[in-house]
Amino acid sequence: MSSKISERTDKQNLKEVQLFIAGVGAVGGTLMRQLSRLSRHRHDKHLNVIGFCNSTKVRWRREEVSPEELYGGKAKQWDEIIENLVDLRKQGKTVIFVDATGSREVAELYLKLLDRGIHVVTPSKLANTIDQSYYNSLKQASSRNGVRYYYETTVGAGLPILQSIENLIETGDRIIEISGVVSGTMTYLFDELEKGTAFSKAVVDARSLGYAEPDPRDDLSGEDVARKFMIIARTCGREIEREDVVVESLIPNCLKEVEPGSFLSLFADYDPEWNDRIRQEKRRGRTLRYTGRFSDDGIRVGIEPVAMESAIGRLTGTNNLIQIQTERYFDQPLVIQGPGAGKEVTAAGLLADIQKILNEQ
Repeated sequence: MSSKISERTDKQNLKEVQLFIAGVGAVGGTLMRQLSRLSRHRHDKHLNVIGFCNSTKVRWRREEVSPEELYGGKAKQWDEIIENLVDLRKQGKTVIFVDATGSREVAELYLKLLDRGIHVVTPSKLANTIDQSYYNSLKQASSRNGVRYYYETTVGAGLPILQSIENLIETGDRIIEISGVVSGTMTYLFDELEKGTAFSKAVVDARSLGYAEPDPRDDLSGEDVARKFMIIARTCGREIEREDVVVESLIPNCLKEVEPGSFLSLFADYDPEWNDRIRQEKRRGRTLRYTGRFSDDGIRVGIEPVAMESAIGRLTGTNNLIQIQTERYFDQPLVIQGPGAGKEVTAAGLLADIQKILNEQ
């Protein structure tokens, strides 16, 4: 009898958080698998994935299914999806919308979601870099409606970069400068170049390994790093727009408008220049890294020669390294280092943001 009472009590105390996942590709699909594994080890609280979608289909469910079952889903309508989530919210349930799409259309839904009492968690950098006013409106809506807007994974995947910055500011410290490498793709490319790999081949390899975008110009343009440093600056309270950021692109001007299918073969013509450049730096005991730097003077993103034996010079693989210099951490900046790319660590970072909301319930 006592075991049955205990079982009923456990069910009554079970705290459920309802999740909707937009985008079930590399990151979203990995997150679903991590959630499935986690649910087998938690007994006091529960994360319930009630639905998910891709670019065309949506699937609602109460039992465990895989993203492949989207093929049996219905046509996606955002208004309908949001109304379903709002209905759950009206029932007193905690609802989290996870955006793993990288779609501007989805990013522009955040304000509506937050205003209707739905938490938002995302690795997408788009919403925070559209313009300053939209970023401000998202933060204000989060505060006004008592819901969370978490985006730790927009910078450094699973690394606690933004949370560390916020903690420093909240405890009265002043940010002086934040610098370092925040692109796992760029670390990989320059590490391979240093090893003697042709730069164009390194780009092809990065794409096949899932480190680079299908159109490599999305990475080589420097826009990804620029967006990450905009988010860092705005997290620090700085009002900044994209035109305020100085960005050095790795794409030759004559290749900016060519067809994606032709880009890599034409980019190979520049391999000798890159090889010569890295050789010259090696003679000086230096190597090349693609870095960003934020201070009172603004943001600058581009190639930087660094000592080979420095912390940044020793970066390999897809590692990121951020140095945060503050009034407290002045002579020895706070350093955060680790993998900055990959679906597993990004999904794990999303899960950490989700769990923060779960633990607040």
